[in-house]
Amino acid sequence: MKRISMLFLVCFSAFLLSSCVETKYMEKLGLITAVGYDQGEEKKIKGTMVLYQFNPAMEDVEQILTSESKTSKGIRLSQNLETDHKLVSGQLRIAIYGRELAMEGISHLVDTLERDSSIGNMVYLCIADTTAHEVLSYQMAETPSNRGTYLYNLVRQNVESEMLVSPTLQEFITDYGSVGKDPILPMLKASDGKVGVNGFALFKRDKFIKEIRKDKIFFIRSLIEDYNAGSVEVELPLDKFKSNLSSSHLREENDKVYLMVDSIKSSHTITAKKQETPEFWIELNIESRLLEMSEEMKLSEPNTLHFLQKEIGTFIEKNIKEMVLMLKEEGTDPIGFGMKYKSIRGHQNLTRKEWDKLYKEATFHVKVNNKIIRTGVID
Repeated sequence: MKRISMLFLVCFSAFLLSSCVETKYMEKLGLITAVGYDQGEEKKIKGTMVLYQFNPAMEDVEQILTSESKTSKGIRLSQNLETDHKLVSGQLRIAIYGRELAMEGISHLVDTLERDSSIGNMVYLCIADTTAHEVLSYQMAETPSNRGTYLYNLVRQNVESEMLVSPTLQEFITDYGSVGKDPILPMLKASDGKVGVNGFALFKRDKFIKEIRKDKIFFIRSLIEDYNAGSVEVELPLDKFKSNLSSSHLREENDKVYLMVDSIKSSHTITAKKQETPEFWIELNIESRLLEMSEEMKLSEPNTLHFLQKEIGTFIEKNIKEMVLMLKEEGTDPIGFGMKYKSIRGHQNLTRKEWDKLYKEATFHVKVNNKIIRTGVID
């Protein structure tokens, strides 16, 4: 009798639990794979949403919805009225913010994503060179079946290739919430029939303040994360290498020699002393392969390789110094010097206002140790 009663209780409980779960049929859902936000009219936010729909009667359909409201949730309510599919955020892959909006601050919009339990913290965040709407609605030469997933994969493969600093929702929230560190995000541009990363957006708190060229990211990323297989293009004065060139291949019209260095393995240290005026010592150690050169050099001669190795290190060192001083001048700290300084102060608190003042007075010493362990193809 007890067994029958127990069985009845289990079956009844299962029935009650199953009745509480909302059944969702895929063909009735609109899967949001990308969202974009821009500055609208009359202090409103313009929202663009990429919707992916399953239809068993035809190929899967992509739809782009646009509306304006005072809040991101208001945009969602408005867009619900424009489709016969129920909008769900569980497949959101990327969020894009227009340039003008990002300059005013995006923390309130990022916070909305973080508070949505259906959205994972690995969603990528990006800034649009112009507007998010343009990036999400741009007609590419080869139109992807799902542009939200396409843009996510675009960023992901460049993160994995060590071309970008990972721009996840979690990392943005962490950097924004930390005293002594600011976020950095990729900047997307739509042109020439494609959408790609055109540069990087530097932030002060949650506001976009300056764009840097994509060929400069190495000099910031190398101080944020170590490389395992990185690459950088180096430009050096040709005059320095006159005696090291093979004369038969000398191109007289050039005044520069260009080199591609890849397979970079790096490690860095940033140290500071406990003193009133912050002073930082930056050391970057690099092992790399010389993959390509625009001029043929006598690499079989040890002096040539040693000199080349030294000049590449000097080039990287110079660019890192320039980048660090630019960051200091702009008042943005994506590398996290403030966090390093805070860590050596022990129990002394460090406020954002205090670090802003100290950052302007900080001094930096940079040393790069470069070693070429292999040589590759010569152009």
